[in-house]
Amino acid sequence: MSGAIARLYALAGCDLAIETENSGADSLIEPYLEGIYSGEYGEEVLEKVYFHNARVLLDGYEKGYGKRFFSSDWTVKDNNLLTRVQNNIFAFSGAKSYAEMKELRDAVYENGNRLSFADYKRRARKINVAYNENYLEAERQVVIASGTQGSRWLDIEETADEYPYLEYVTANDEHVREEHRRLHGIILPVSDPFWNNYYPPNGWRCRCSTRKRTGREYAGSRNREALPDSEQAQKIAGKVVAKPFRHNVGTTEVFDRDGHPYFKANAGARKMQLSAVKNYGMKPVKEIYLDTRNLSRYKGEIKNESDFVDYWNILESHHGKPGEGFKLIDRENKISATFDIDFKAKILNRERHSYFDEMIEVFTSPDEVWGTYNSSAQYGTEFFNVYVKYYEDRPIVLLVNEDGRVDSFYKLKTVEQVEQFRAGLLKQRK
Repeated sequence: MSGAIARLYALAGCDLAIETENSGADSLIEPYLEGIYSGEYGEEVLEKVYFHNARVLLDGYEKGYGKRFFSSDWTVKDNNLLTRVQNNIFAFSGAKSYAEMKELRDAVYENGNRLSFADYKRRARKINVAYNENYLEAERQVVIASGTQGSRWLDIEETADEYPYLEYVTANDEHVREEHRRLHGIILPVSDPFWNNYYPPNGWRCRCSTRKRTGREYAGSRNREALPDSEQAQKIAGKVVAKPFRHNVGTTEVFDRDGHPYFKANAGARKMQLSAVKNYGMKPVKEIYLDTRNLSRYKGEIKNESDFVDYWNILESHHGKPGEGFKLIDRENKISATFDIDFKAKILNRERHSYFDEMIEVFTSPDEVWGTYNSSAQYGTEFFNVYVKYYEDRPIVLLVNEDGRVDSFYKLKTVEQVEQFRAGLLKQRK
């Protein structure tokens, strides 16, 4: 197995020498082993592995967050943080799947000799247990801690006027690593650059946290004069915190796309631009439209603008407030979509109301969901979650921006136009 990855995860206490013949993770790679053994696979991610890792890590983040996703107190800041982390997790899972596939491909040979398929399967299963049980558990623990600390950071920023200082605290027990014990008790302003790089978690299975402090508490601290200043604190932390953890999980991503070995193995995942055909092994859209049996048909229930307004009002009464729009939640993909009054006006102004009765189908039963960047001369580069559903004549797309607001809902002008959205992070497919 990869030396860089093995060393990285050995620090987390992972048992990399585990032997298995009947691991629960075996089912993730069984469909791919013959293809890898024969040399069929090139730059594809292993789809079952990819989605399994993404779901486990997203569930871990939700567990650690401390606030129910999309609850009544959910804010735009919460949504932006979740979107950023979600995209990072999908990119990480794609890079990880590709890294495992490369290692599985290398395992076909030993000392230049091709193994028998039976011997290869035994070796492959061992590799798979390392990636999808041992490594994954270490990653899940980091994600849980990042969810907890990311949520806390939003609260720290919100209350910085009342609590302008932050104290670094460890679990303060016999299990605390000596390196992190050196950070215990550091108190610095919330705005200090120290927190940009050394806000916890600061390592695998790190249990460190912070405590909010008022100006009076800081001034009254008995050891205030002995506390390191920002420059000294950063020097201390720079010696004990590994580079992949030098960031603030409340303002950035969980997994460092420049430092983690997985991302070094796959530039497409690092840039969050994996291709539908090349990397995910999906059909080109032209082939999708060769089989009309799999294409959706229109309900055709909205005949005029009055029908659209009536339908919109029904949605408002069930999922929002009259006159204010409505919100739908995709809990499987952890995406919130707000349909506001400006969006309603856009649908009417651009005469897209005649097929708006398909909106629920597109959102709740899409053929594909992508996280992708879209560039335009007017708005520059923007991130969207893109829901795609293939209809008889052309695909329909629904775009949700990073704030959780629905930006667009429309039929594409041509079948081929959908390919611009099929390069990014695949979040769901039929």
